[in-house]
Amino acid sequence: MSHSRPTASLLEPARDDLDLLRAYEPVVRFTKGELFFPTAVGPYVKQCSLWATIDREASCIVPAGELTVERLRAEALARPDQPLSLRFVAAPLTRGELRRWRRQPREKLVAAGRFTTTGMFGRLIEAGFRASLLLRGTVAAGLAAAAEVTYRERLEAERFTYYGRAVRTGGYMCLQYWYFYAMNDWRSTFGGVNDHEADWELATVYLAEREGQPPAPAWVAFSSHDHHGDALRRRWDDPQLLRHDQHPVLFPGAGSHSGAFVAGDYVISVDPPRLRRTLDLLRRLQRWLAPWREATRTASGLGIPFVDYARGDGRIVGPGQPAGWEANLIDDDTPWVRDYRGLWGLDTKDPFGGERAPSGPRYERDGSIRHAWADPLGWAGLLKVPPAEEMGELLSRGISALENRLRQLDVTIEASRDEVRMRAIELRSLEAHDYARGLADQRRTEMAEVERRLEAAILERANAADELRTHRDTLSRPVPAPAPQAHLGEHHGPRSTEQQRRQRFLRLWAAISTPLLLGLVPVILLARPLAWITTLIALAVLFIGVEAFARGRFLSFLASTLLLIAIVVVVVVFVELFRRHWQIAVSAVFGVAALVLLIGNLGDVSYGWRRGGRVSDDEDE
Repeated sequence: MSHSRPTASLLEPARDDLDLLRAYEPVVRFTKGELFFPTAVGPYVKQCSLWATIDREASCIVPAGELTVERLRAEALARPDQPLSLRFVAAPLTRGELRRWRRQPREKLVAAGRFTTTGMFGRLIEAGFRASLLLRGTVAAGLAAAAEVTYRERLEAERFTYYGRAVRTGGYMCLQYWYFYAMNDWRSTFGGVNDHEADWELATVYLAEREGQPPAPAWVAFSSHDHHGDALRRRWDDPQLLRHDQHPVLFPGAGSHSGAFVAGDYVISVDPPRLRRTLDLLRRLQRWLAPWREATRTASGLGIPFVDYARGDGRIVGPGQPAGWEANLIDDDTPWVRDYRGLWGLDTKDPFGGERAPSGPRYERDGSIRHAWADPLGWAGLLKVPPAEEMGELLSRGISALENRLRQLDVTIEASRDEVRMRAIELRSLEAHDYARGLADQRRTEMAEVERRLEAAILERANAADELRTHRDTLSRPVPAPAPQAHLGEHHGPRSTEQQRRQRFLRLWAAISTPLLLGLVPVILLARPLAWITTLIALAVLFIGVEAFARGRFLSFLASTLLLIAIVVVVVVFVELFRRHWQIAVSAVFGVAALVLLIGNLGDVSYGWRRGGRVSDDEDE
């Protein structure tokens, strides 16, 4: 479904946009075992039924087989007050059908043990997360398999489509590539976080516009788990950004379709939504008390471990590959993009949101406009990054602003210096007369305020002059560009060689540690109270110690253990001293409070006497 323009005057810009999109369209390398690939929305919609929530109940308003993209838009315009959603799968496969489907020959991913990526506590939390699937709205077992059958048989699985959008803003041409997948099967097929019908993912190539020349590629950004802002993008000259000629290479996660720049297995640590604030607080406390743990941490010890497999060893789609792209232009005036705000798949009503289908490329689930659509630069943290060609001009503007500010400060300083000197002369005159001492106190306060402002202005001028000198020096001989990855914070990459080397032992330990811990619970509970506490502490130290050793963090574990022992000792000593000498401690607190109160009261009395004496003198005169 190619987007067309109504007039000849608009045809040329559309052609230019499509040419640019074609010139930089990504090469996408999928992982072996991927079941769903970017597809066209038209055939997908024809297989769907349309549902509306009326009086909190979902009702089918257009059955499967009768829906088109045009009717989808018309129904959305006719029902602005009703939440809408599509359903791609009429019913999931039965257990028998699912077993037969799983036995069918197909490429399958050999998954790494994801429990080897996180600590024991993370694995226990994960068990609770899995149990919560029984209590909240989720995609049923067999639905992803049914979606795969429908996709393969009815949606032209060998046709690979993207929806391209070109946006000129802030000195950049933003080339957006929107990929639509019929299903996200990360959980059911690859042991990930969630399943949901429909999936929209985004890749963006940012071209820096240049005066009198074609725009030049500057940045690439991919929608990705665990990242936002600066972390979404890589500079065009980043050695980790693979390119096939002028086409960046994208590695989508298996089932999740989350974008990655480097092929590999990515550890995704997911916090339960209800525990997110508590876990953030615990991590901040850890960074403050035991900062050395940050250097050895590989994943959140309390988060739930998942692996995003972005190996790039499966099907490849893009320029120069056996399979190419079908490009379709979209923008704010594309009817189905603009007018349909509903969900593109099954609405499970999942309160956590992870198992609900997404909305289209322009909208969030609540109907608001997506950040990536409304602000392509801000989405990737590029609002603060001008194209290289503009840097000299912007710095020149900054120099002009500083020069103006220096002139203003010179006037302010001269006026304030005259004022503070005048105040000083007035103060000297008033202090010579006993009856004017009250007014002299007022003038002294005013003079101190003027003097403070003068000193601040002089300091500001000195700093501004120094900054101006630096900027002029930079303008005369520009500083080298920062390193390609200077904008990145914590690097999020695939598991390292050292982590992979430990996989055998970690896989064995991950398999036996949690069942062993749960099996020891009855033994602990049947013991006497004192033995229960000591046994629990000893087992916790043993389990965490073995895991720390297996992950190469034993020294960090020892340091943390010693810190914990020191804290416990300090607390015990304090409690014991307070228990034995609590009378002295309480007396000391009250004594200090009484002394502070007495000093404050005496100061108030002294000030009152001084003010009272002056008022009486004034009245007598």
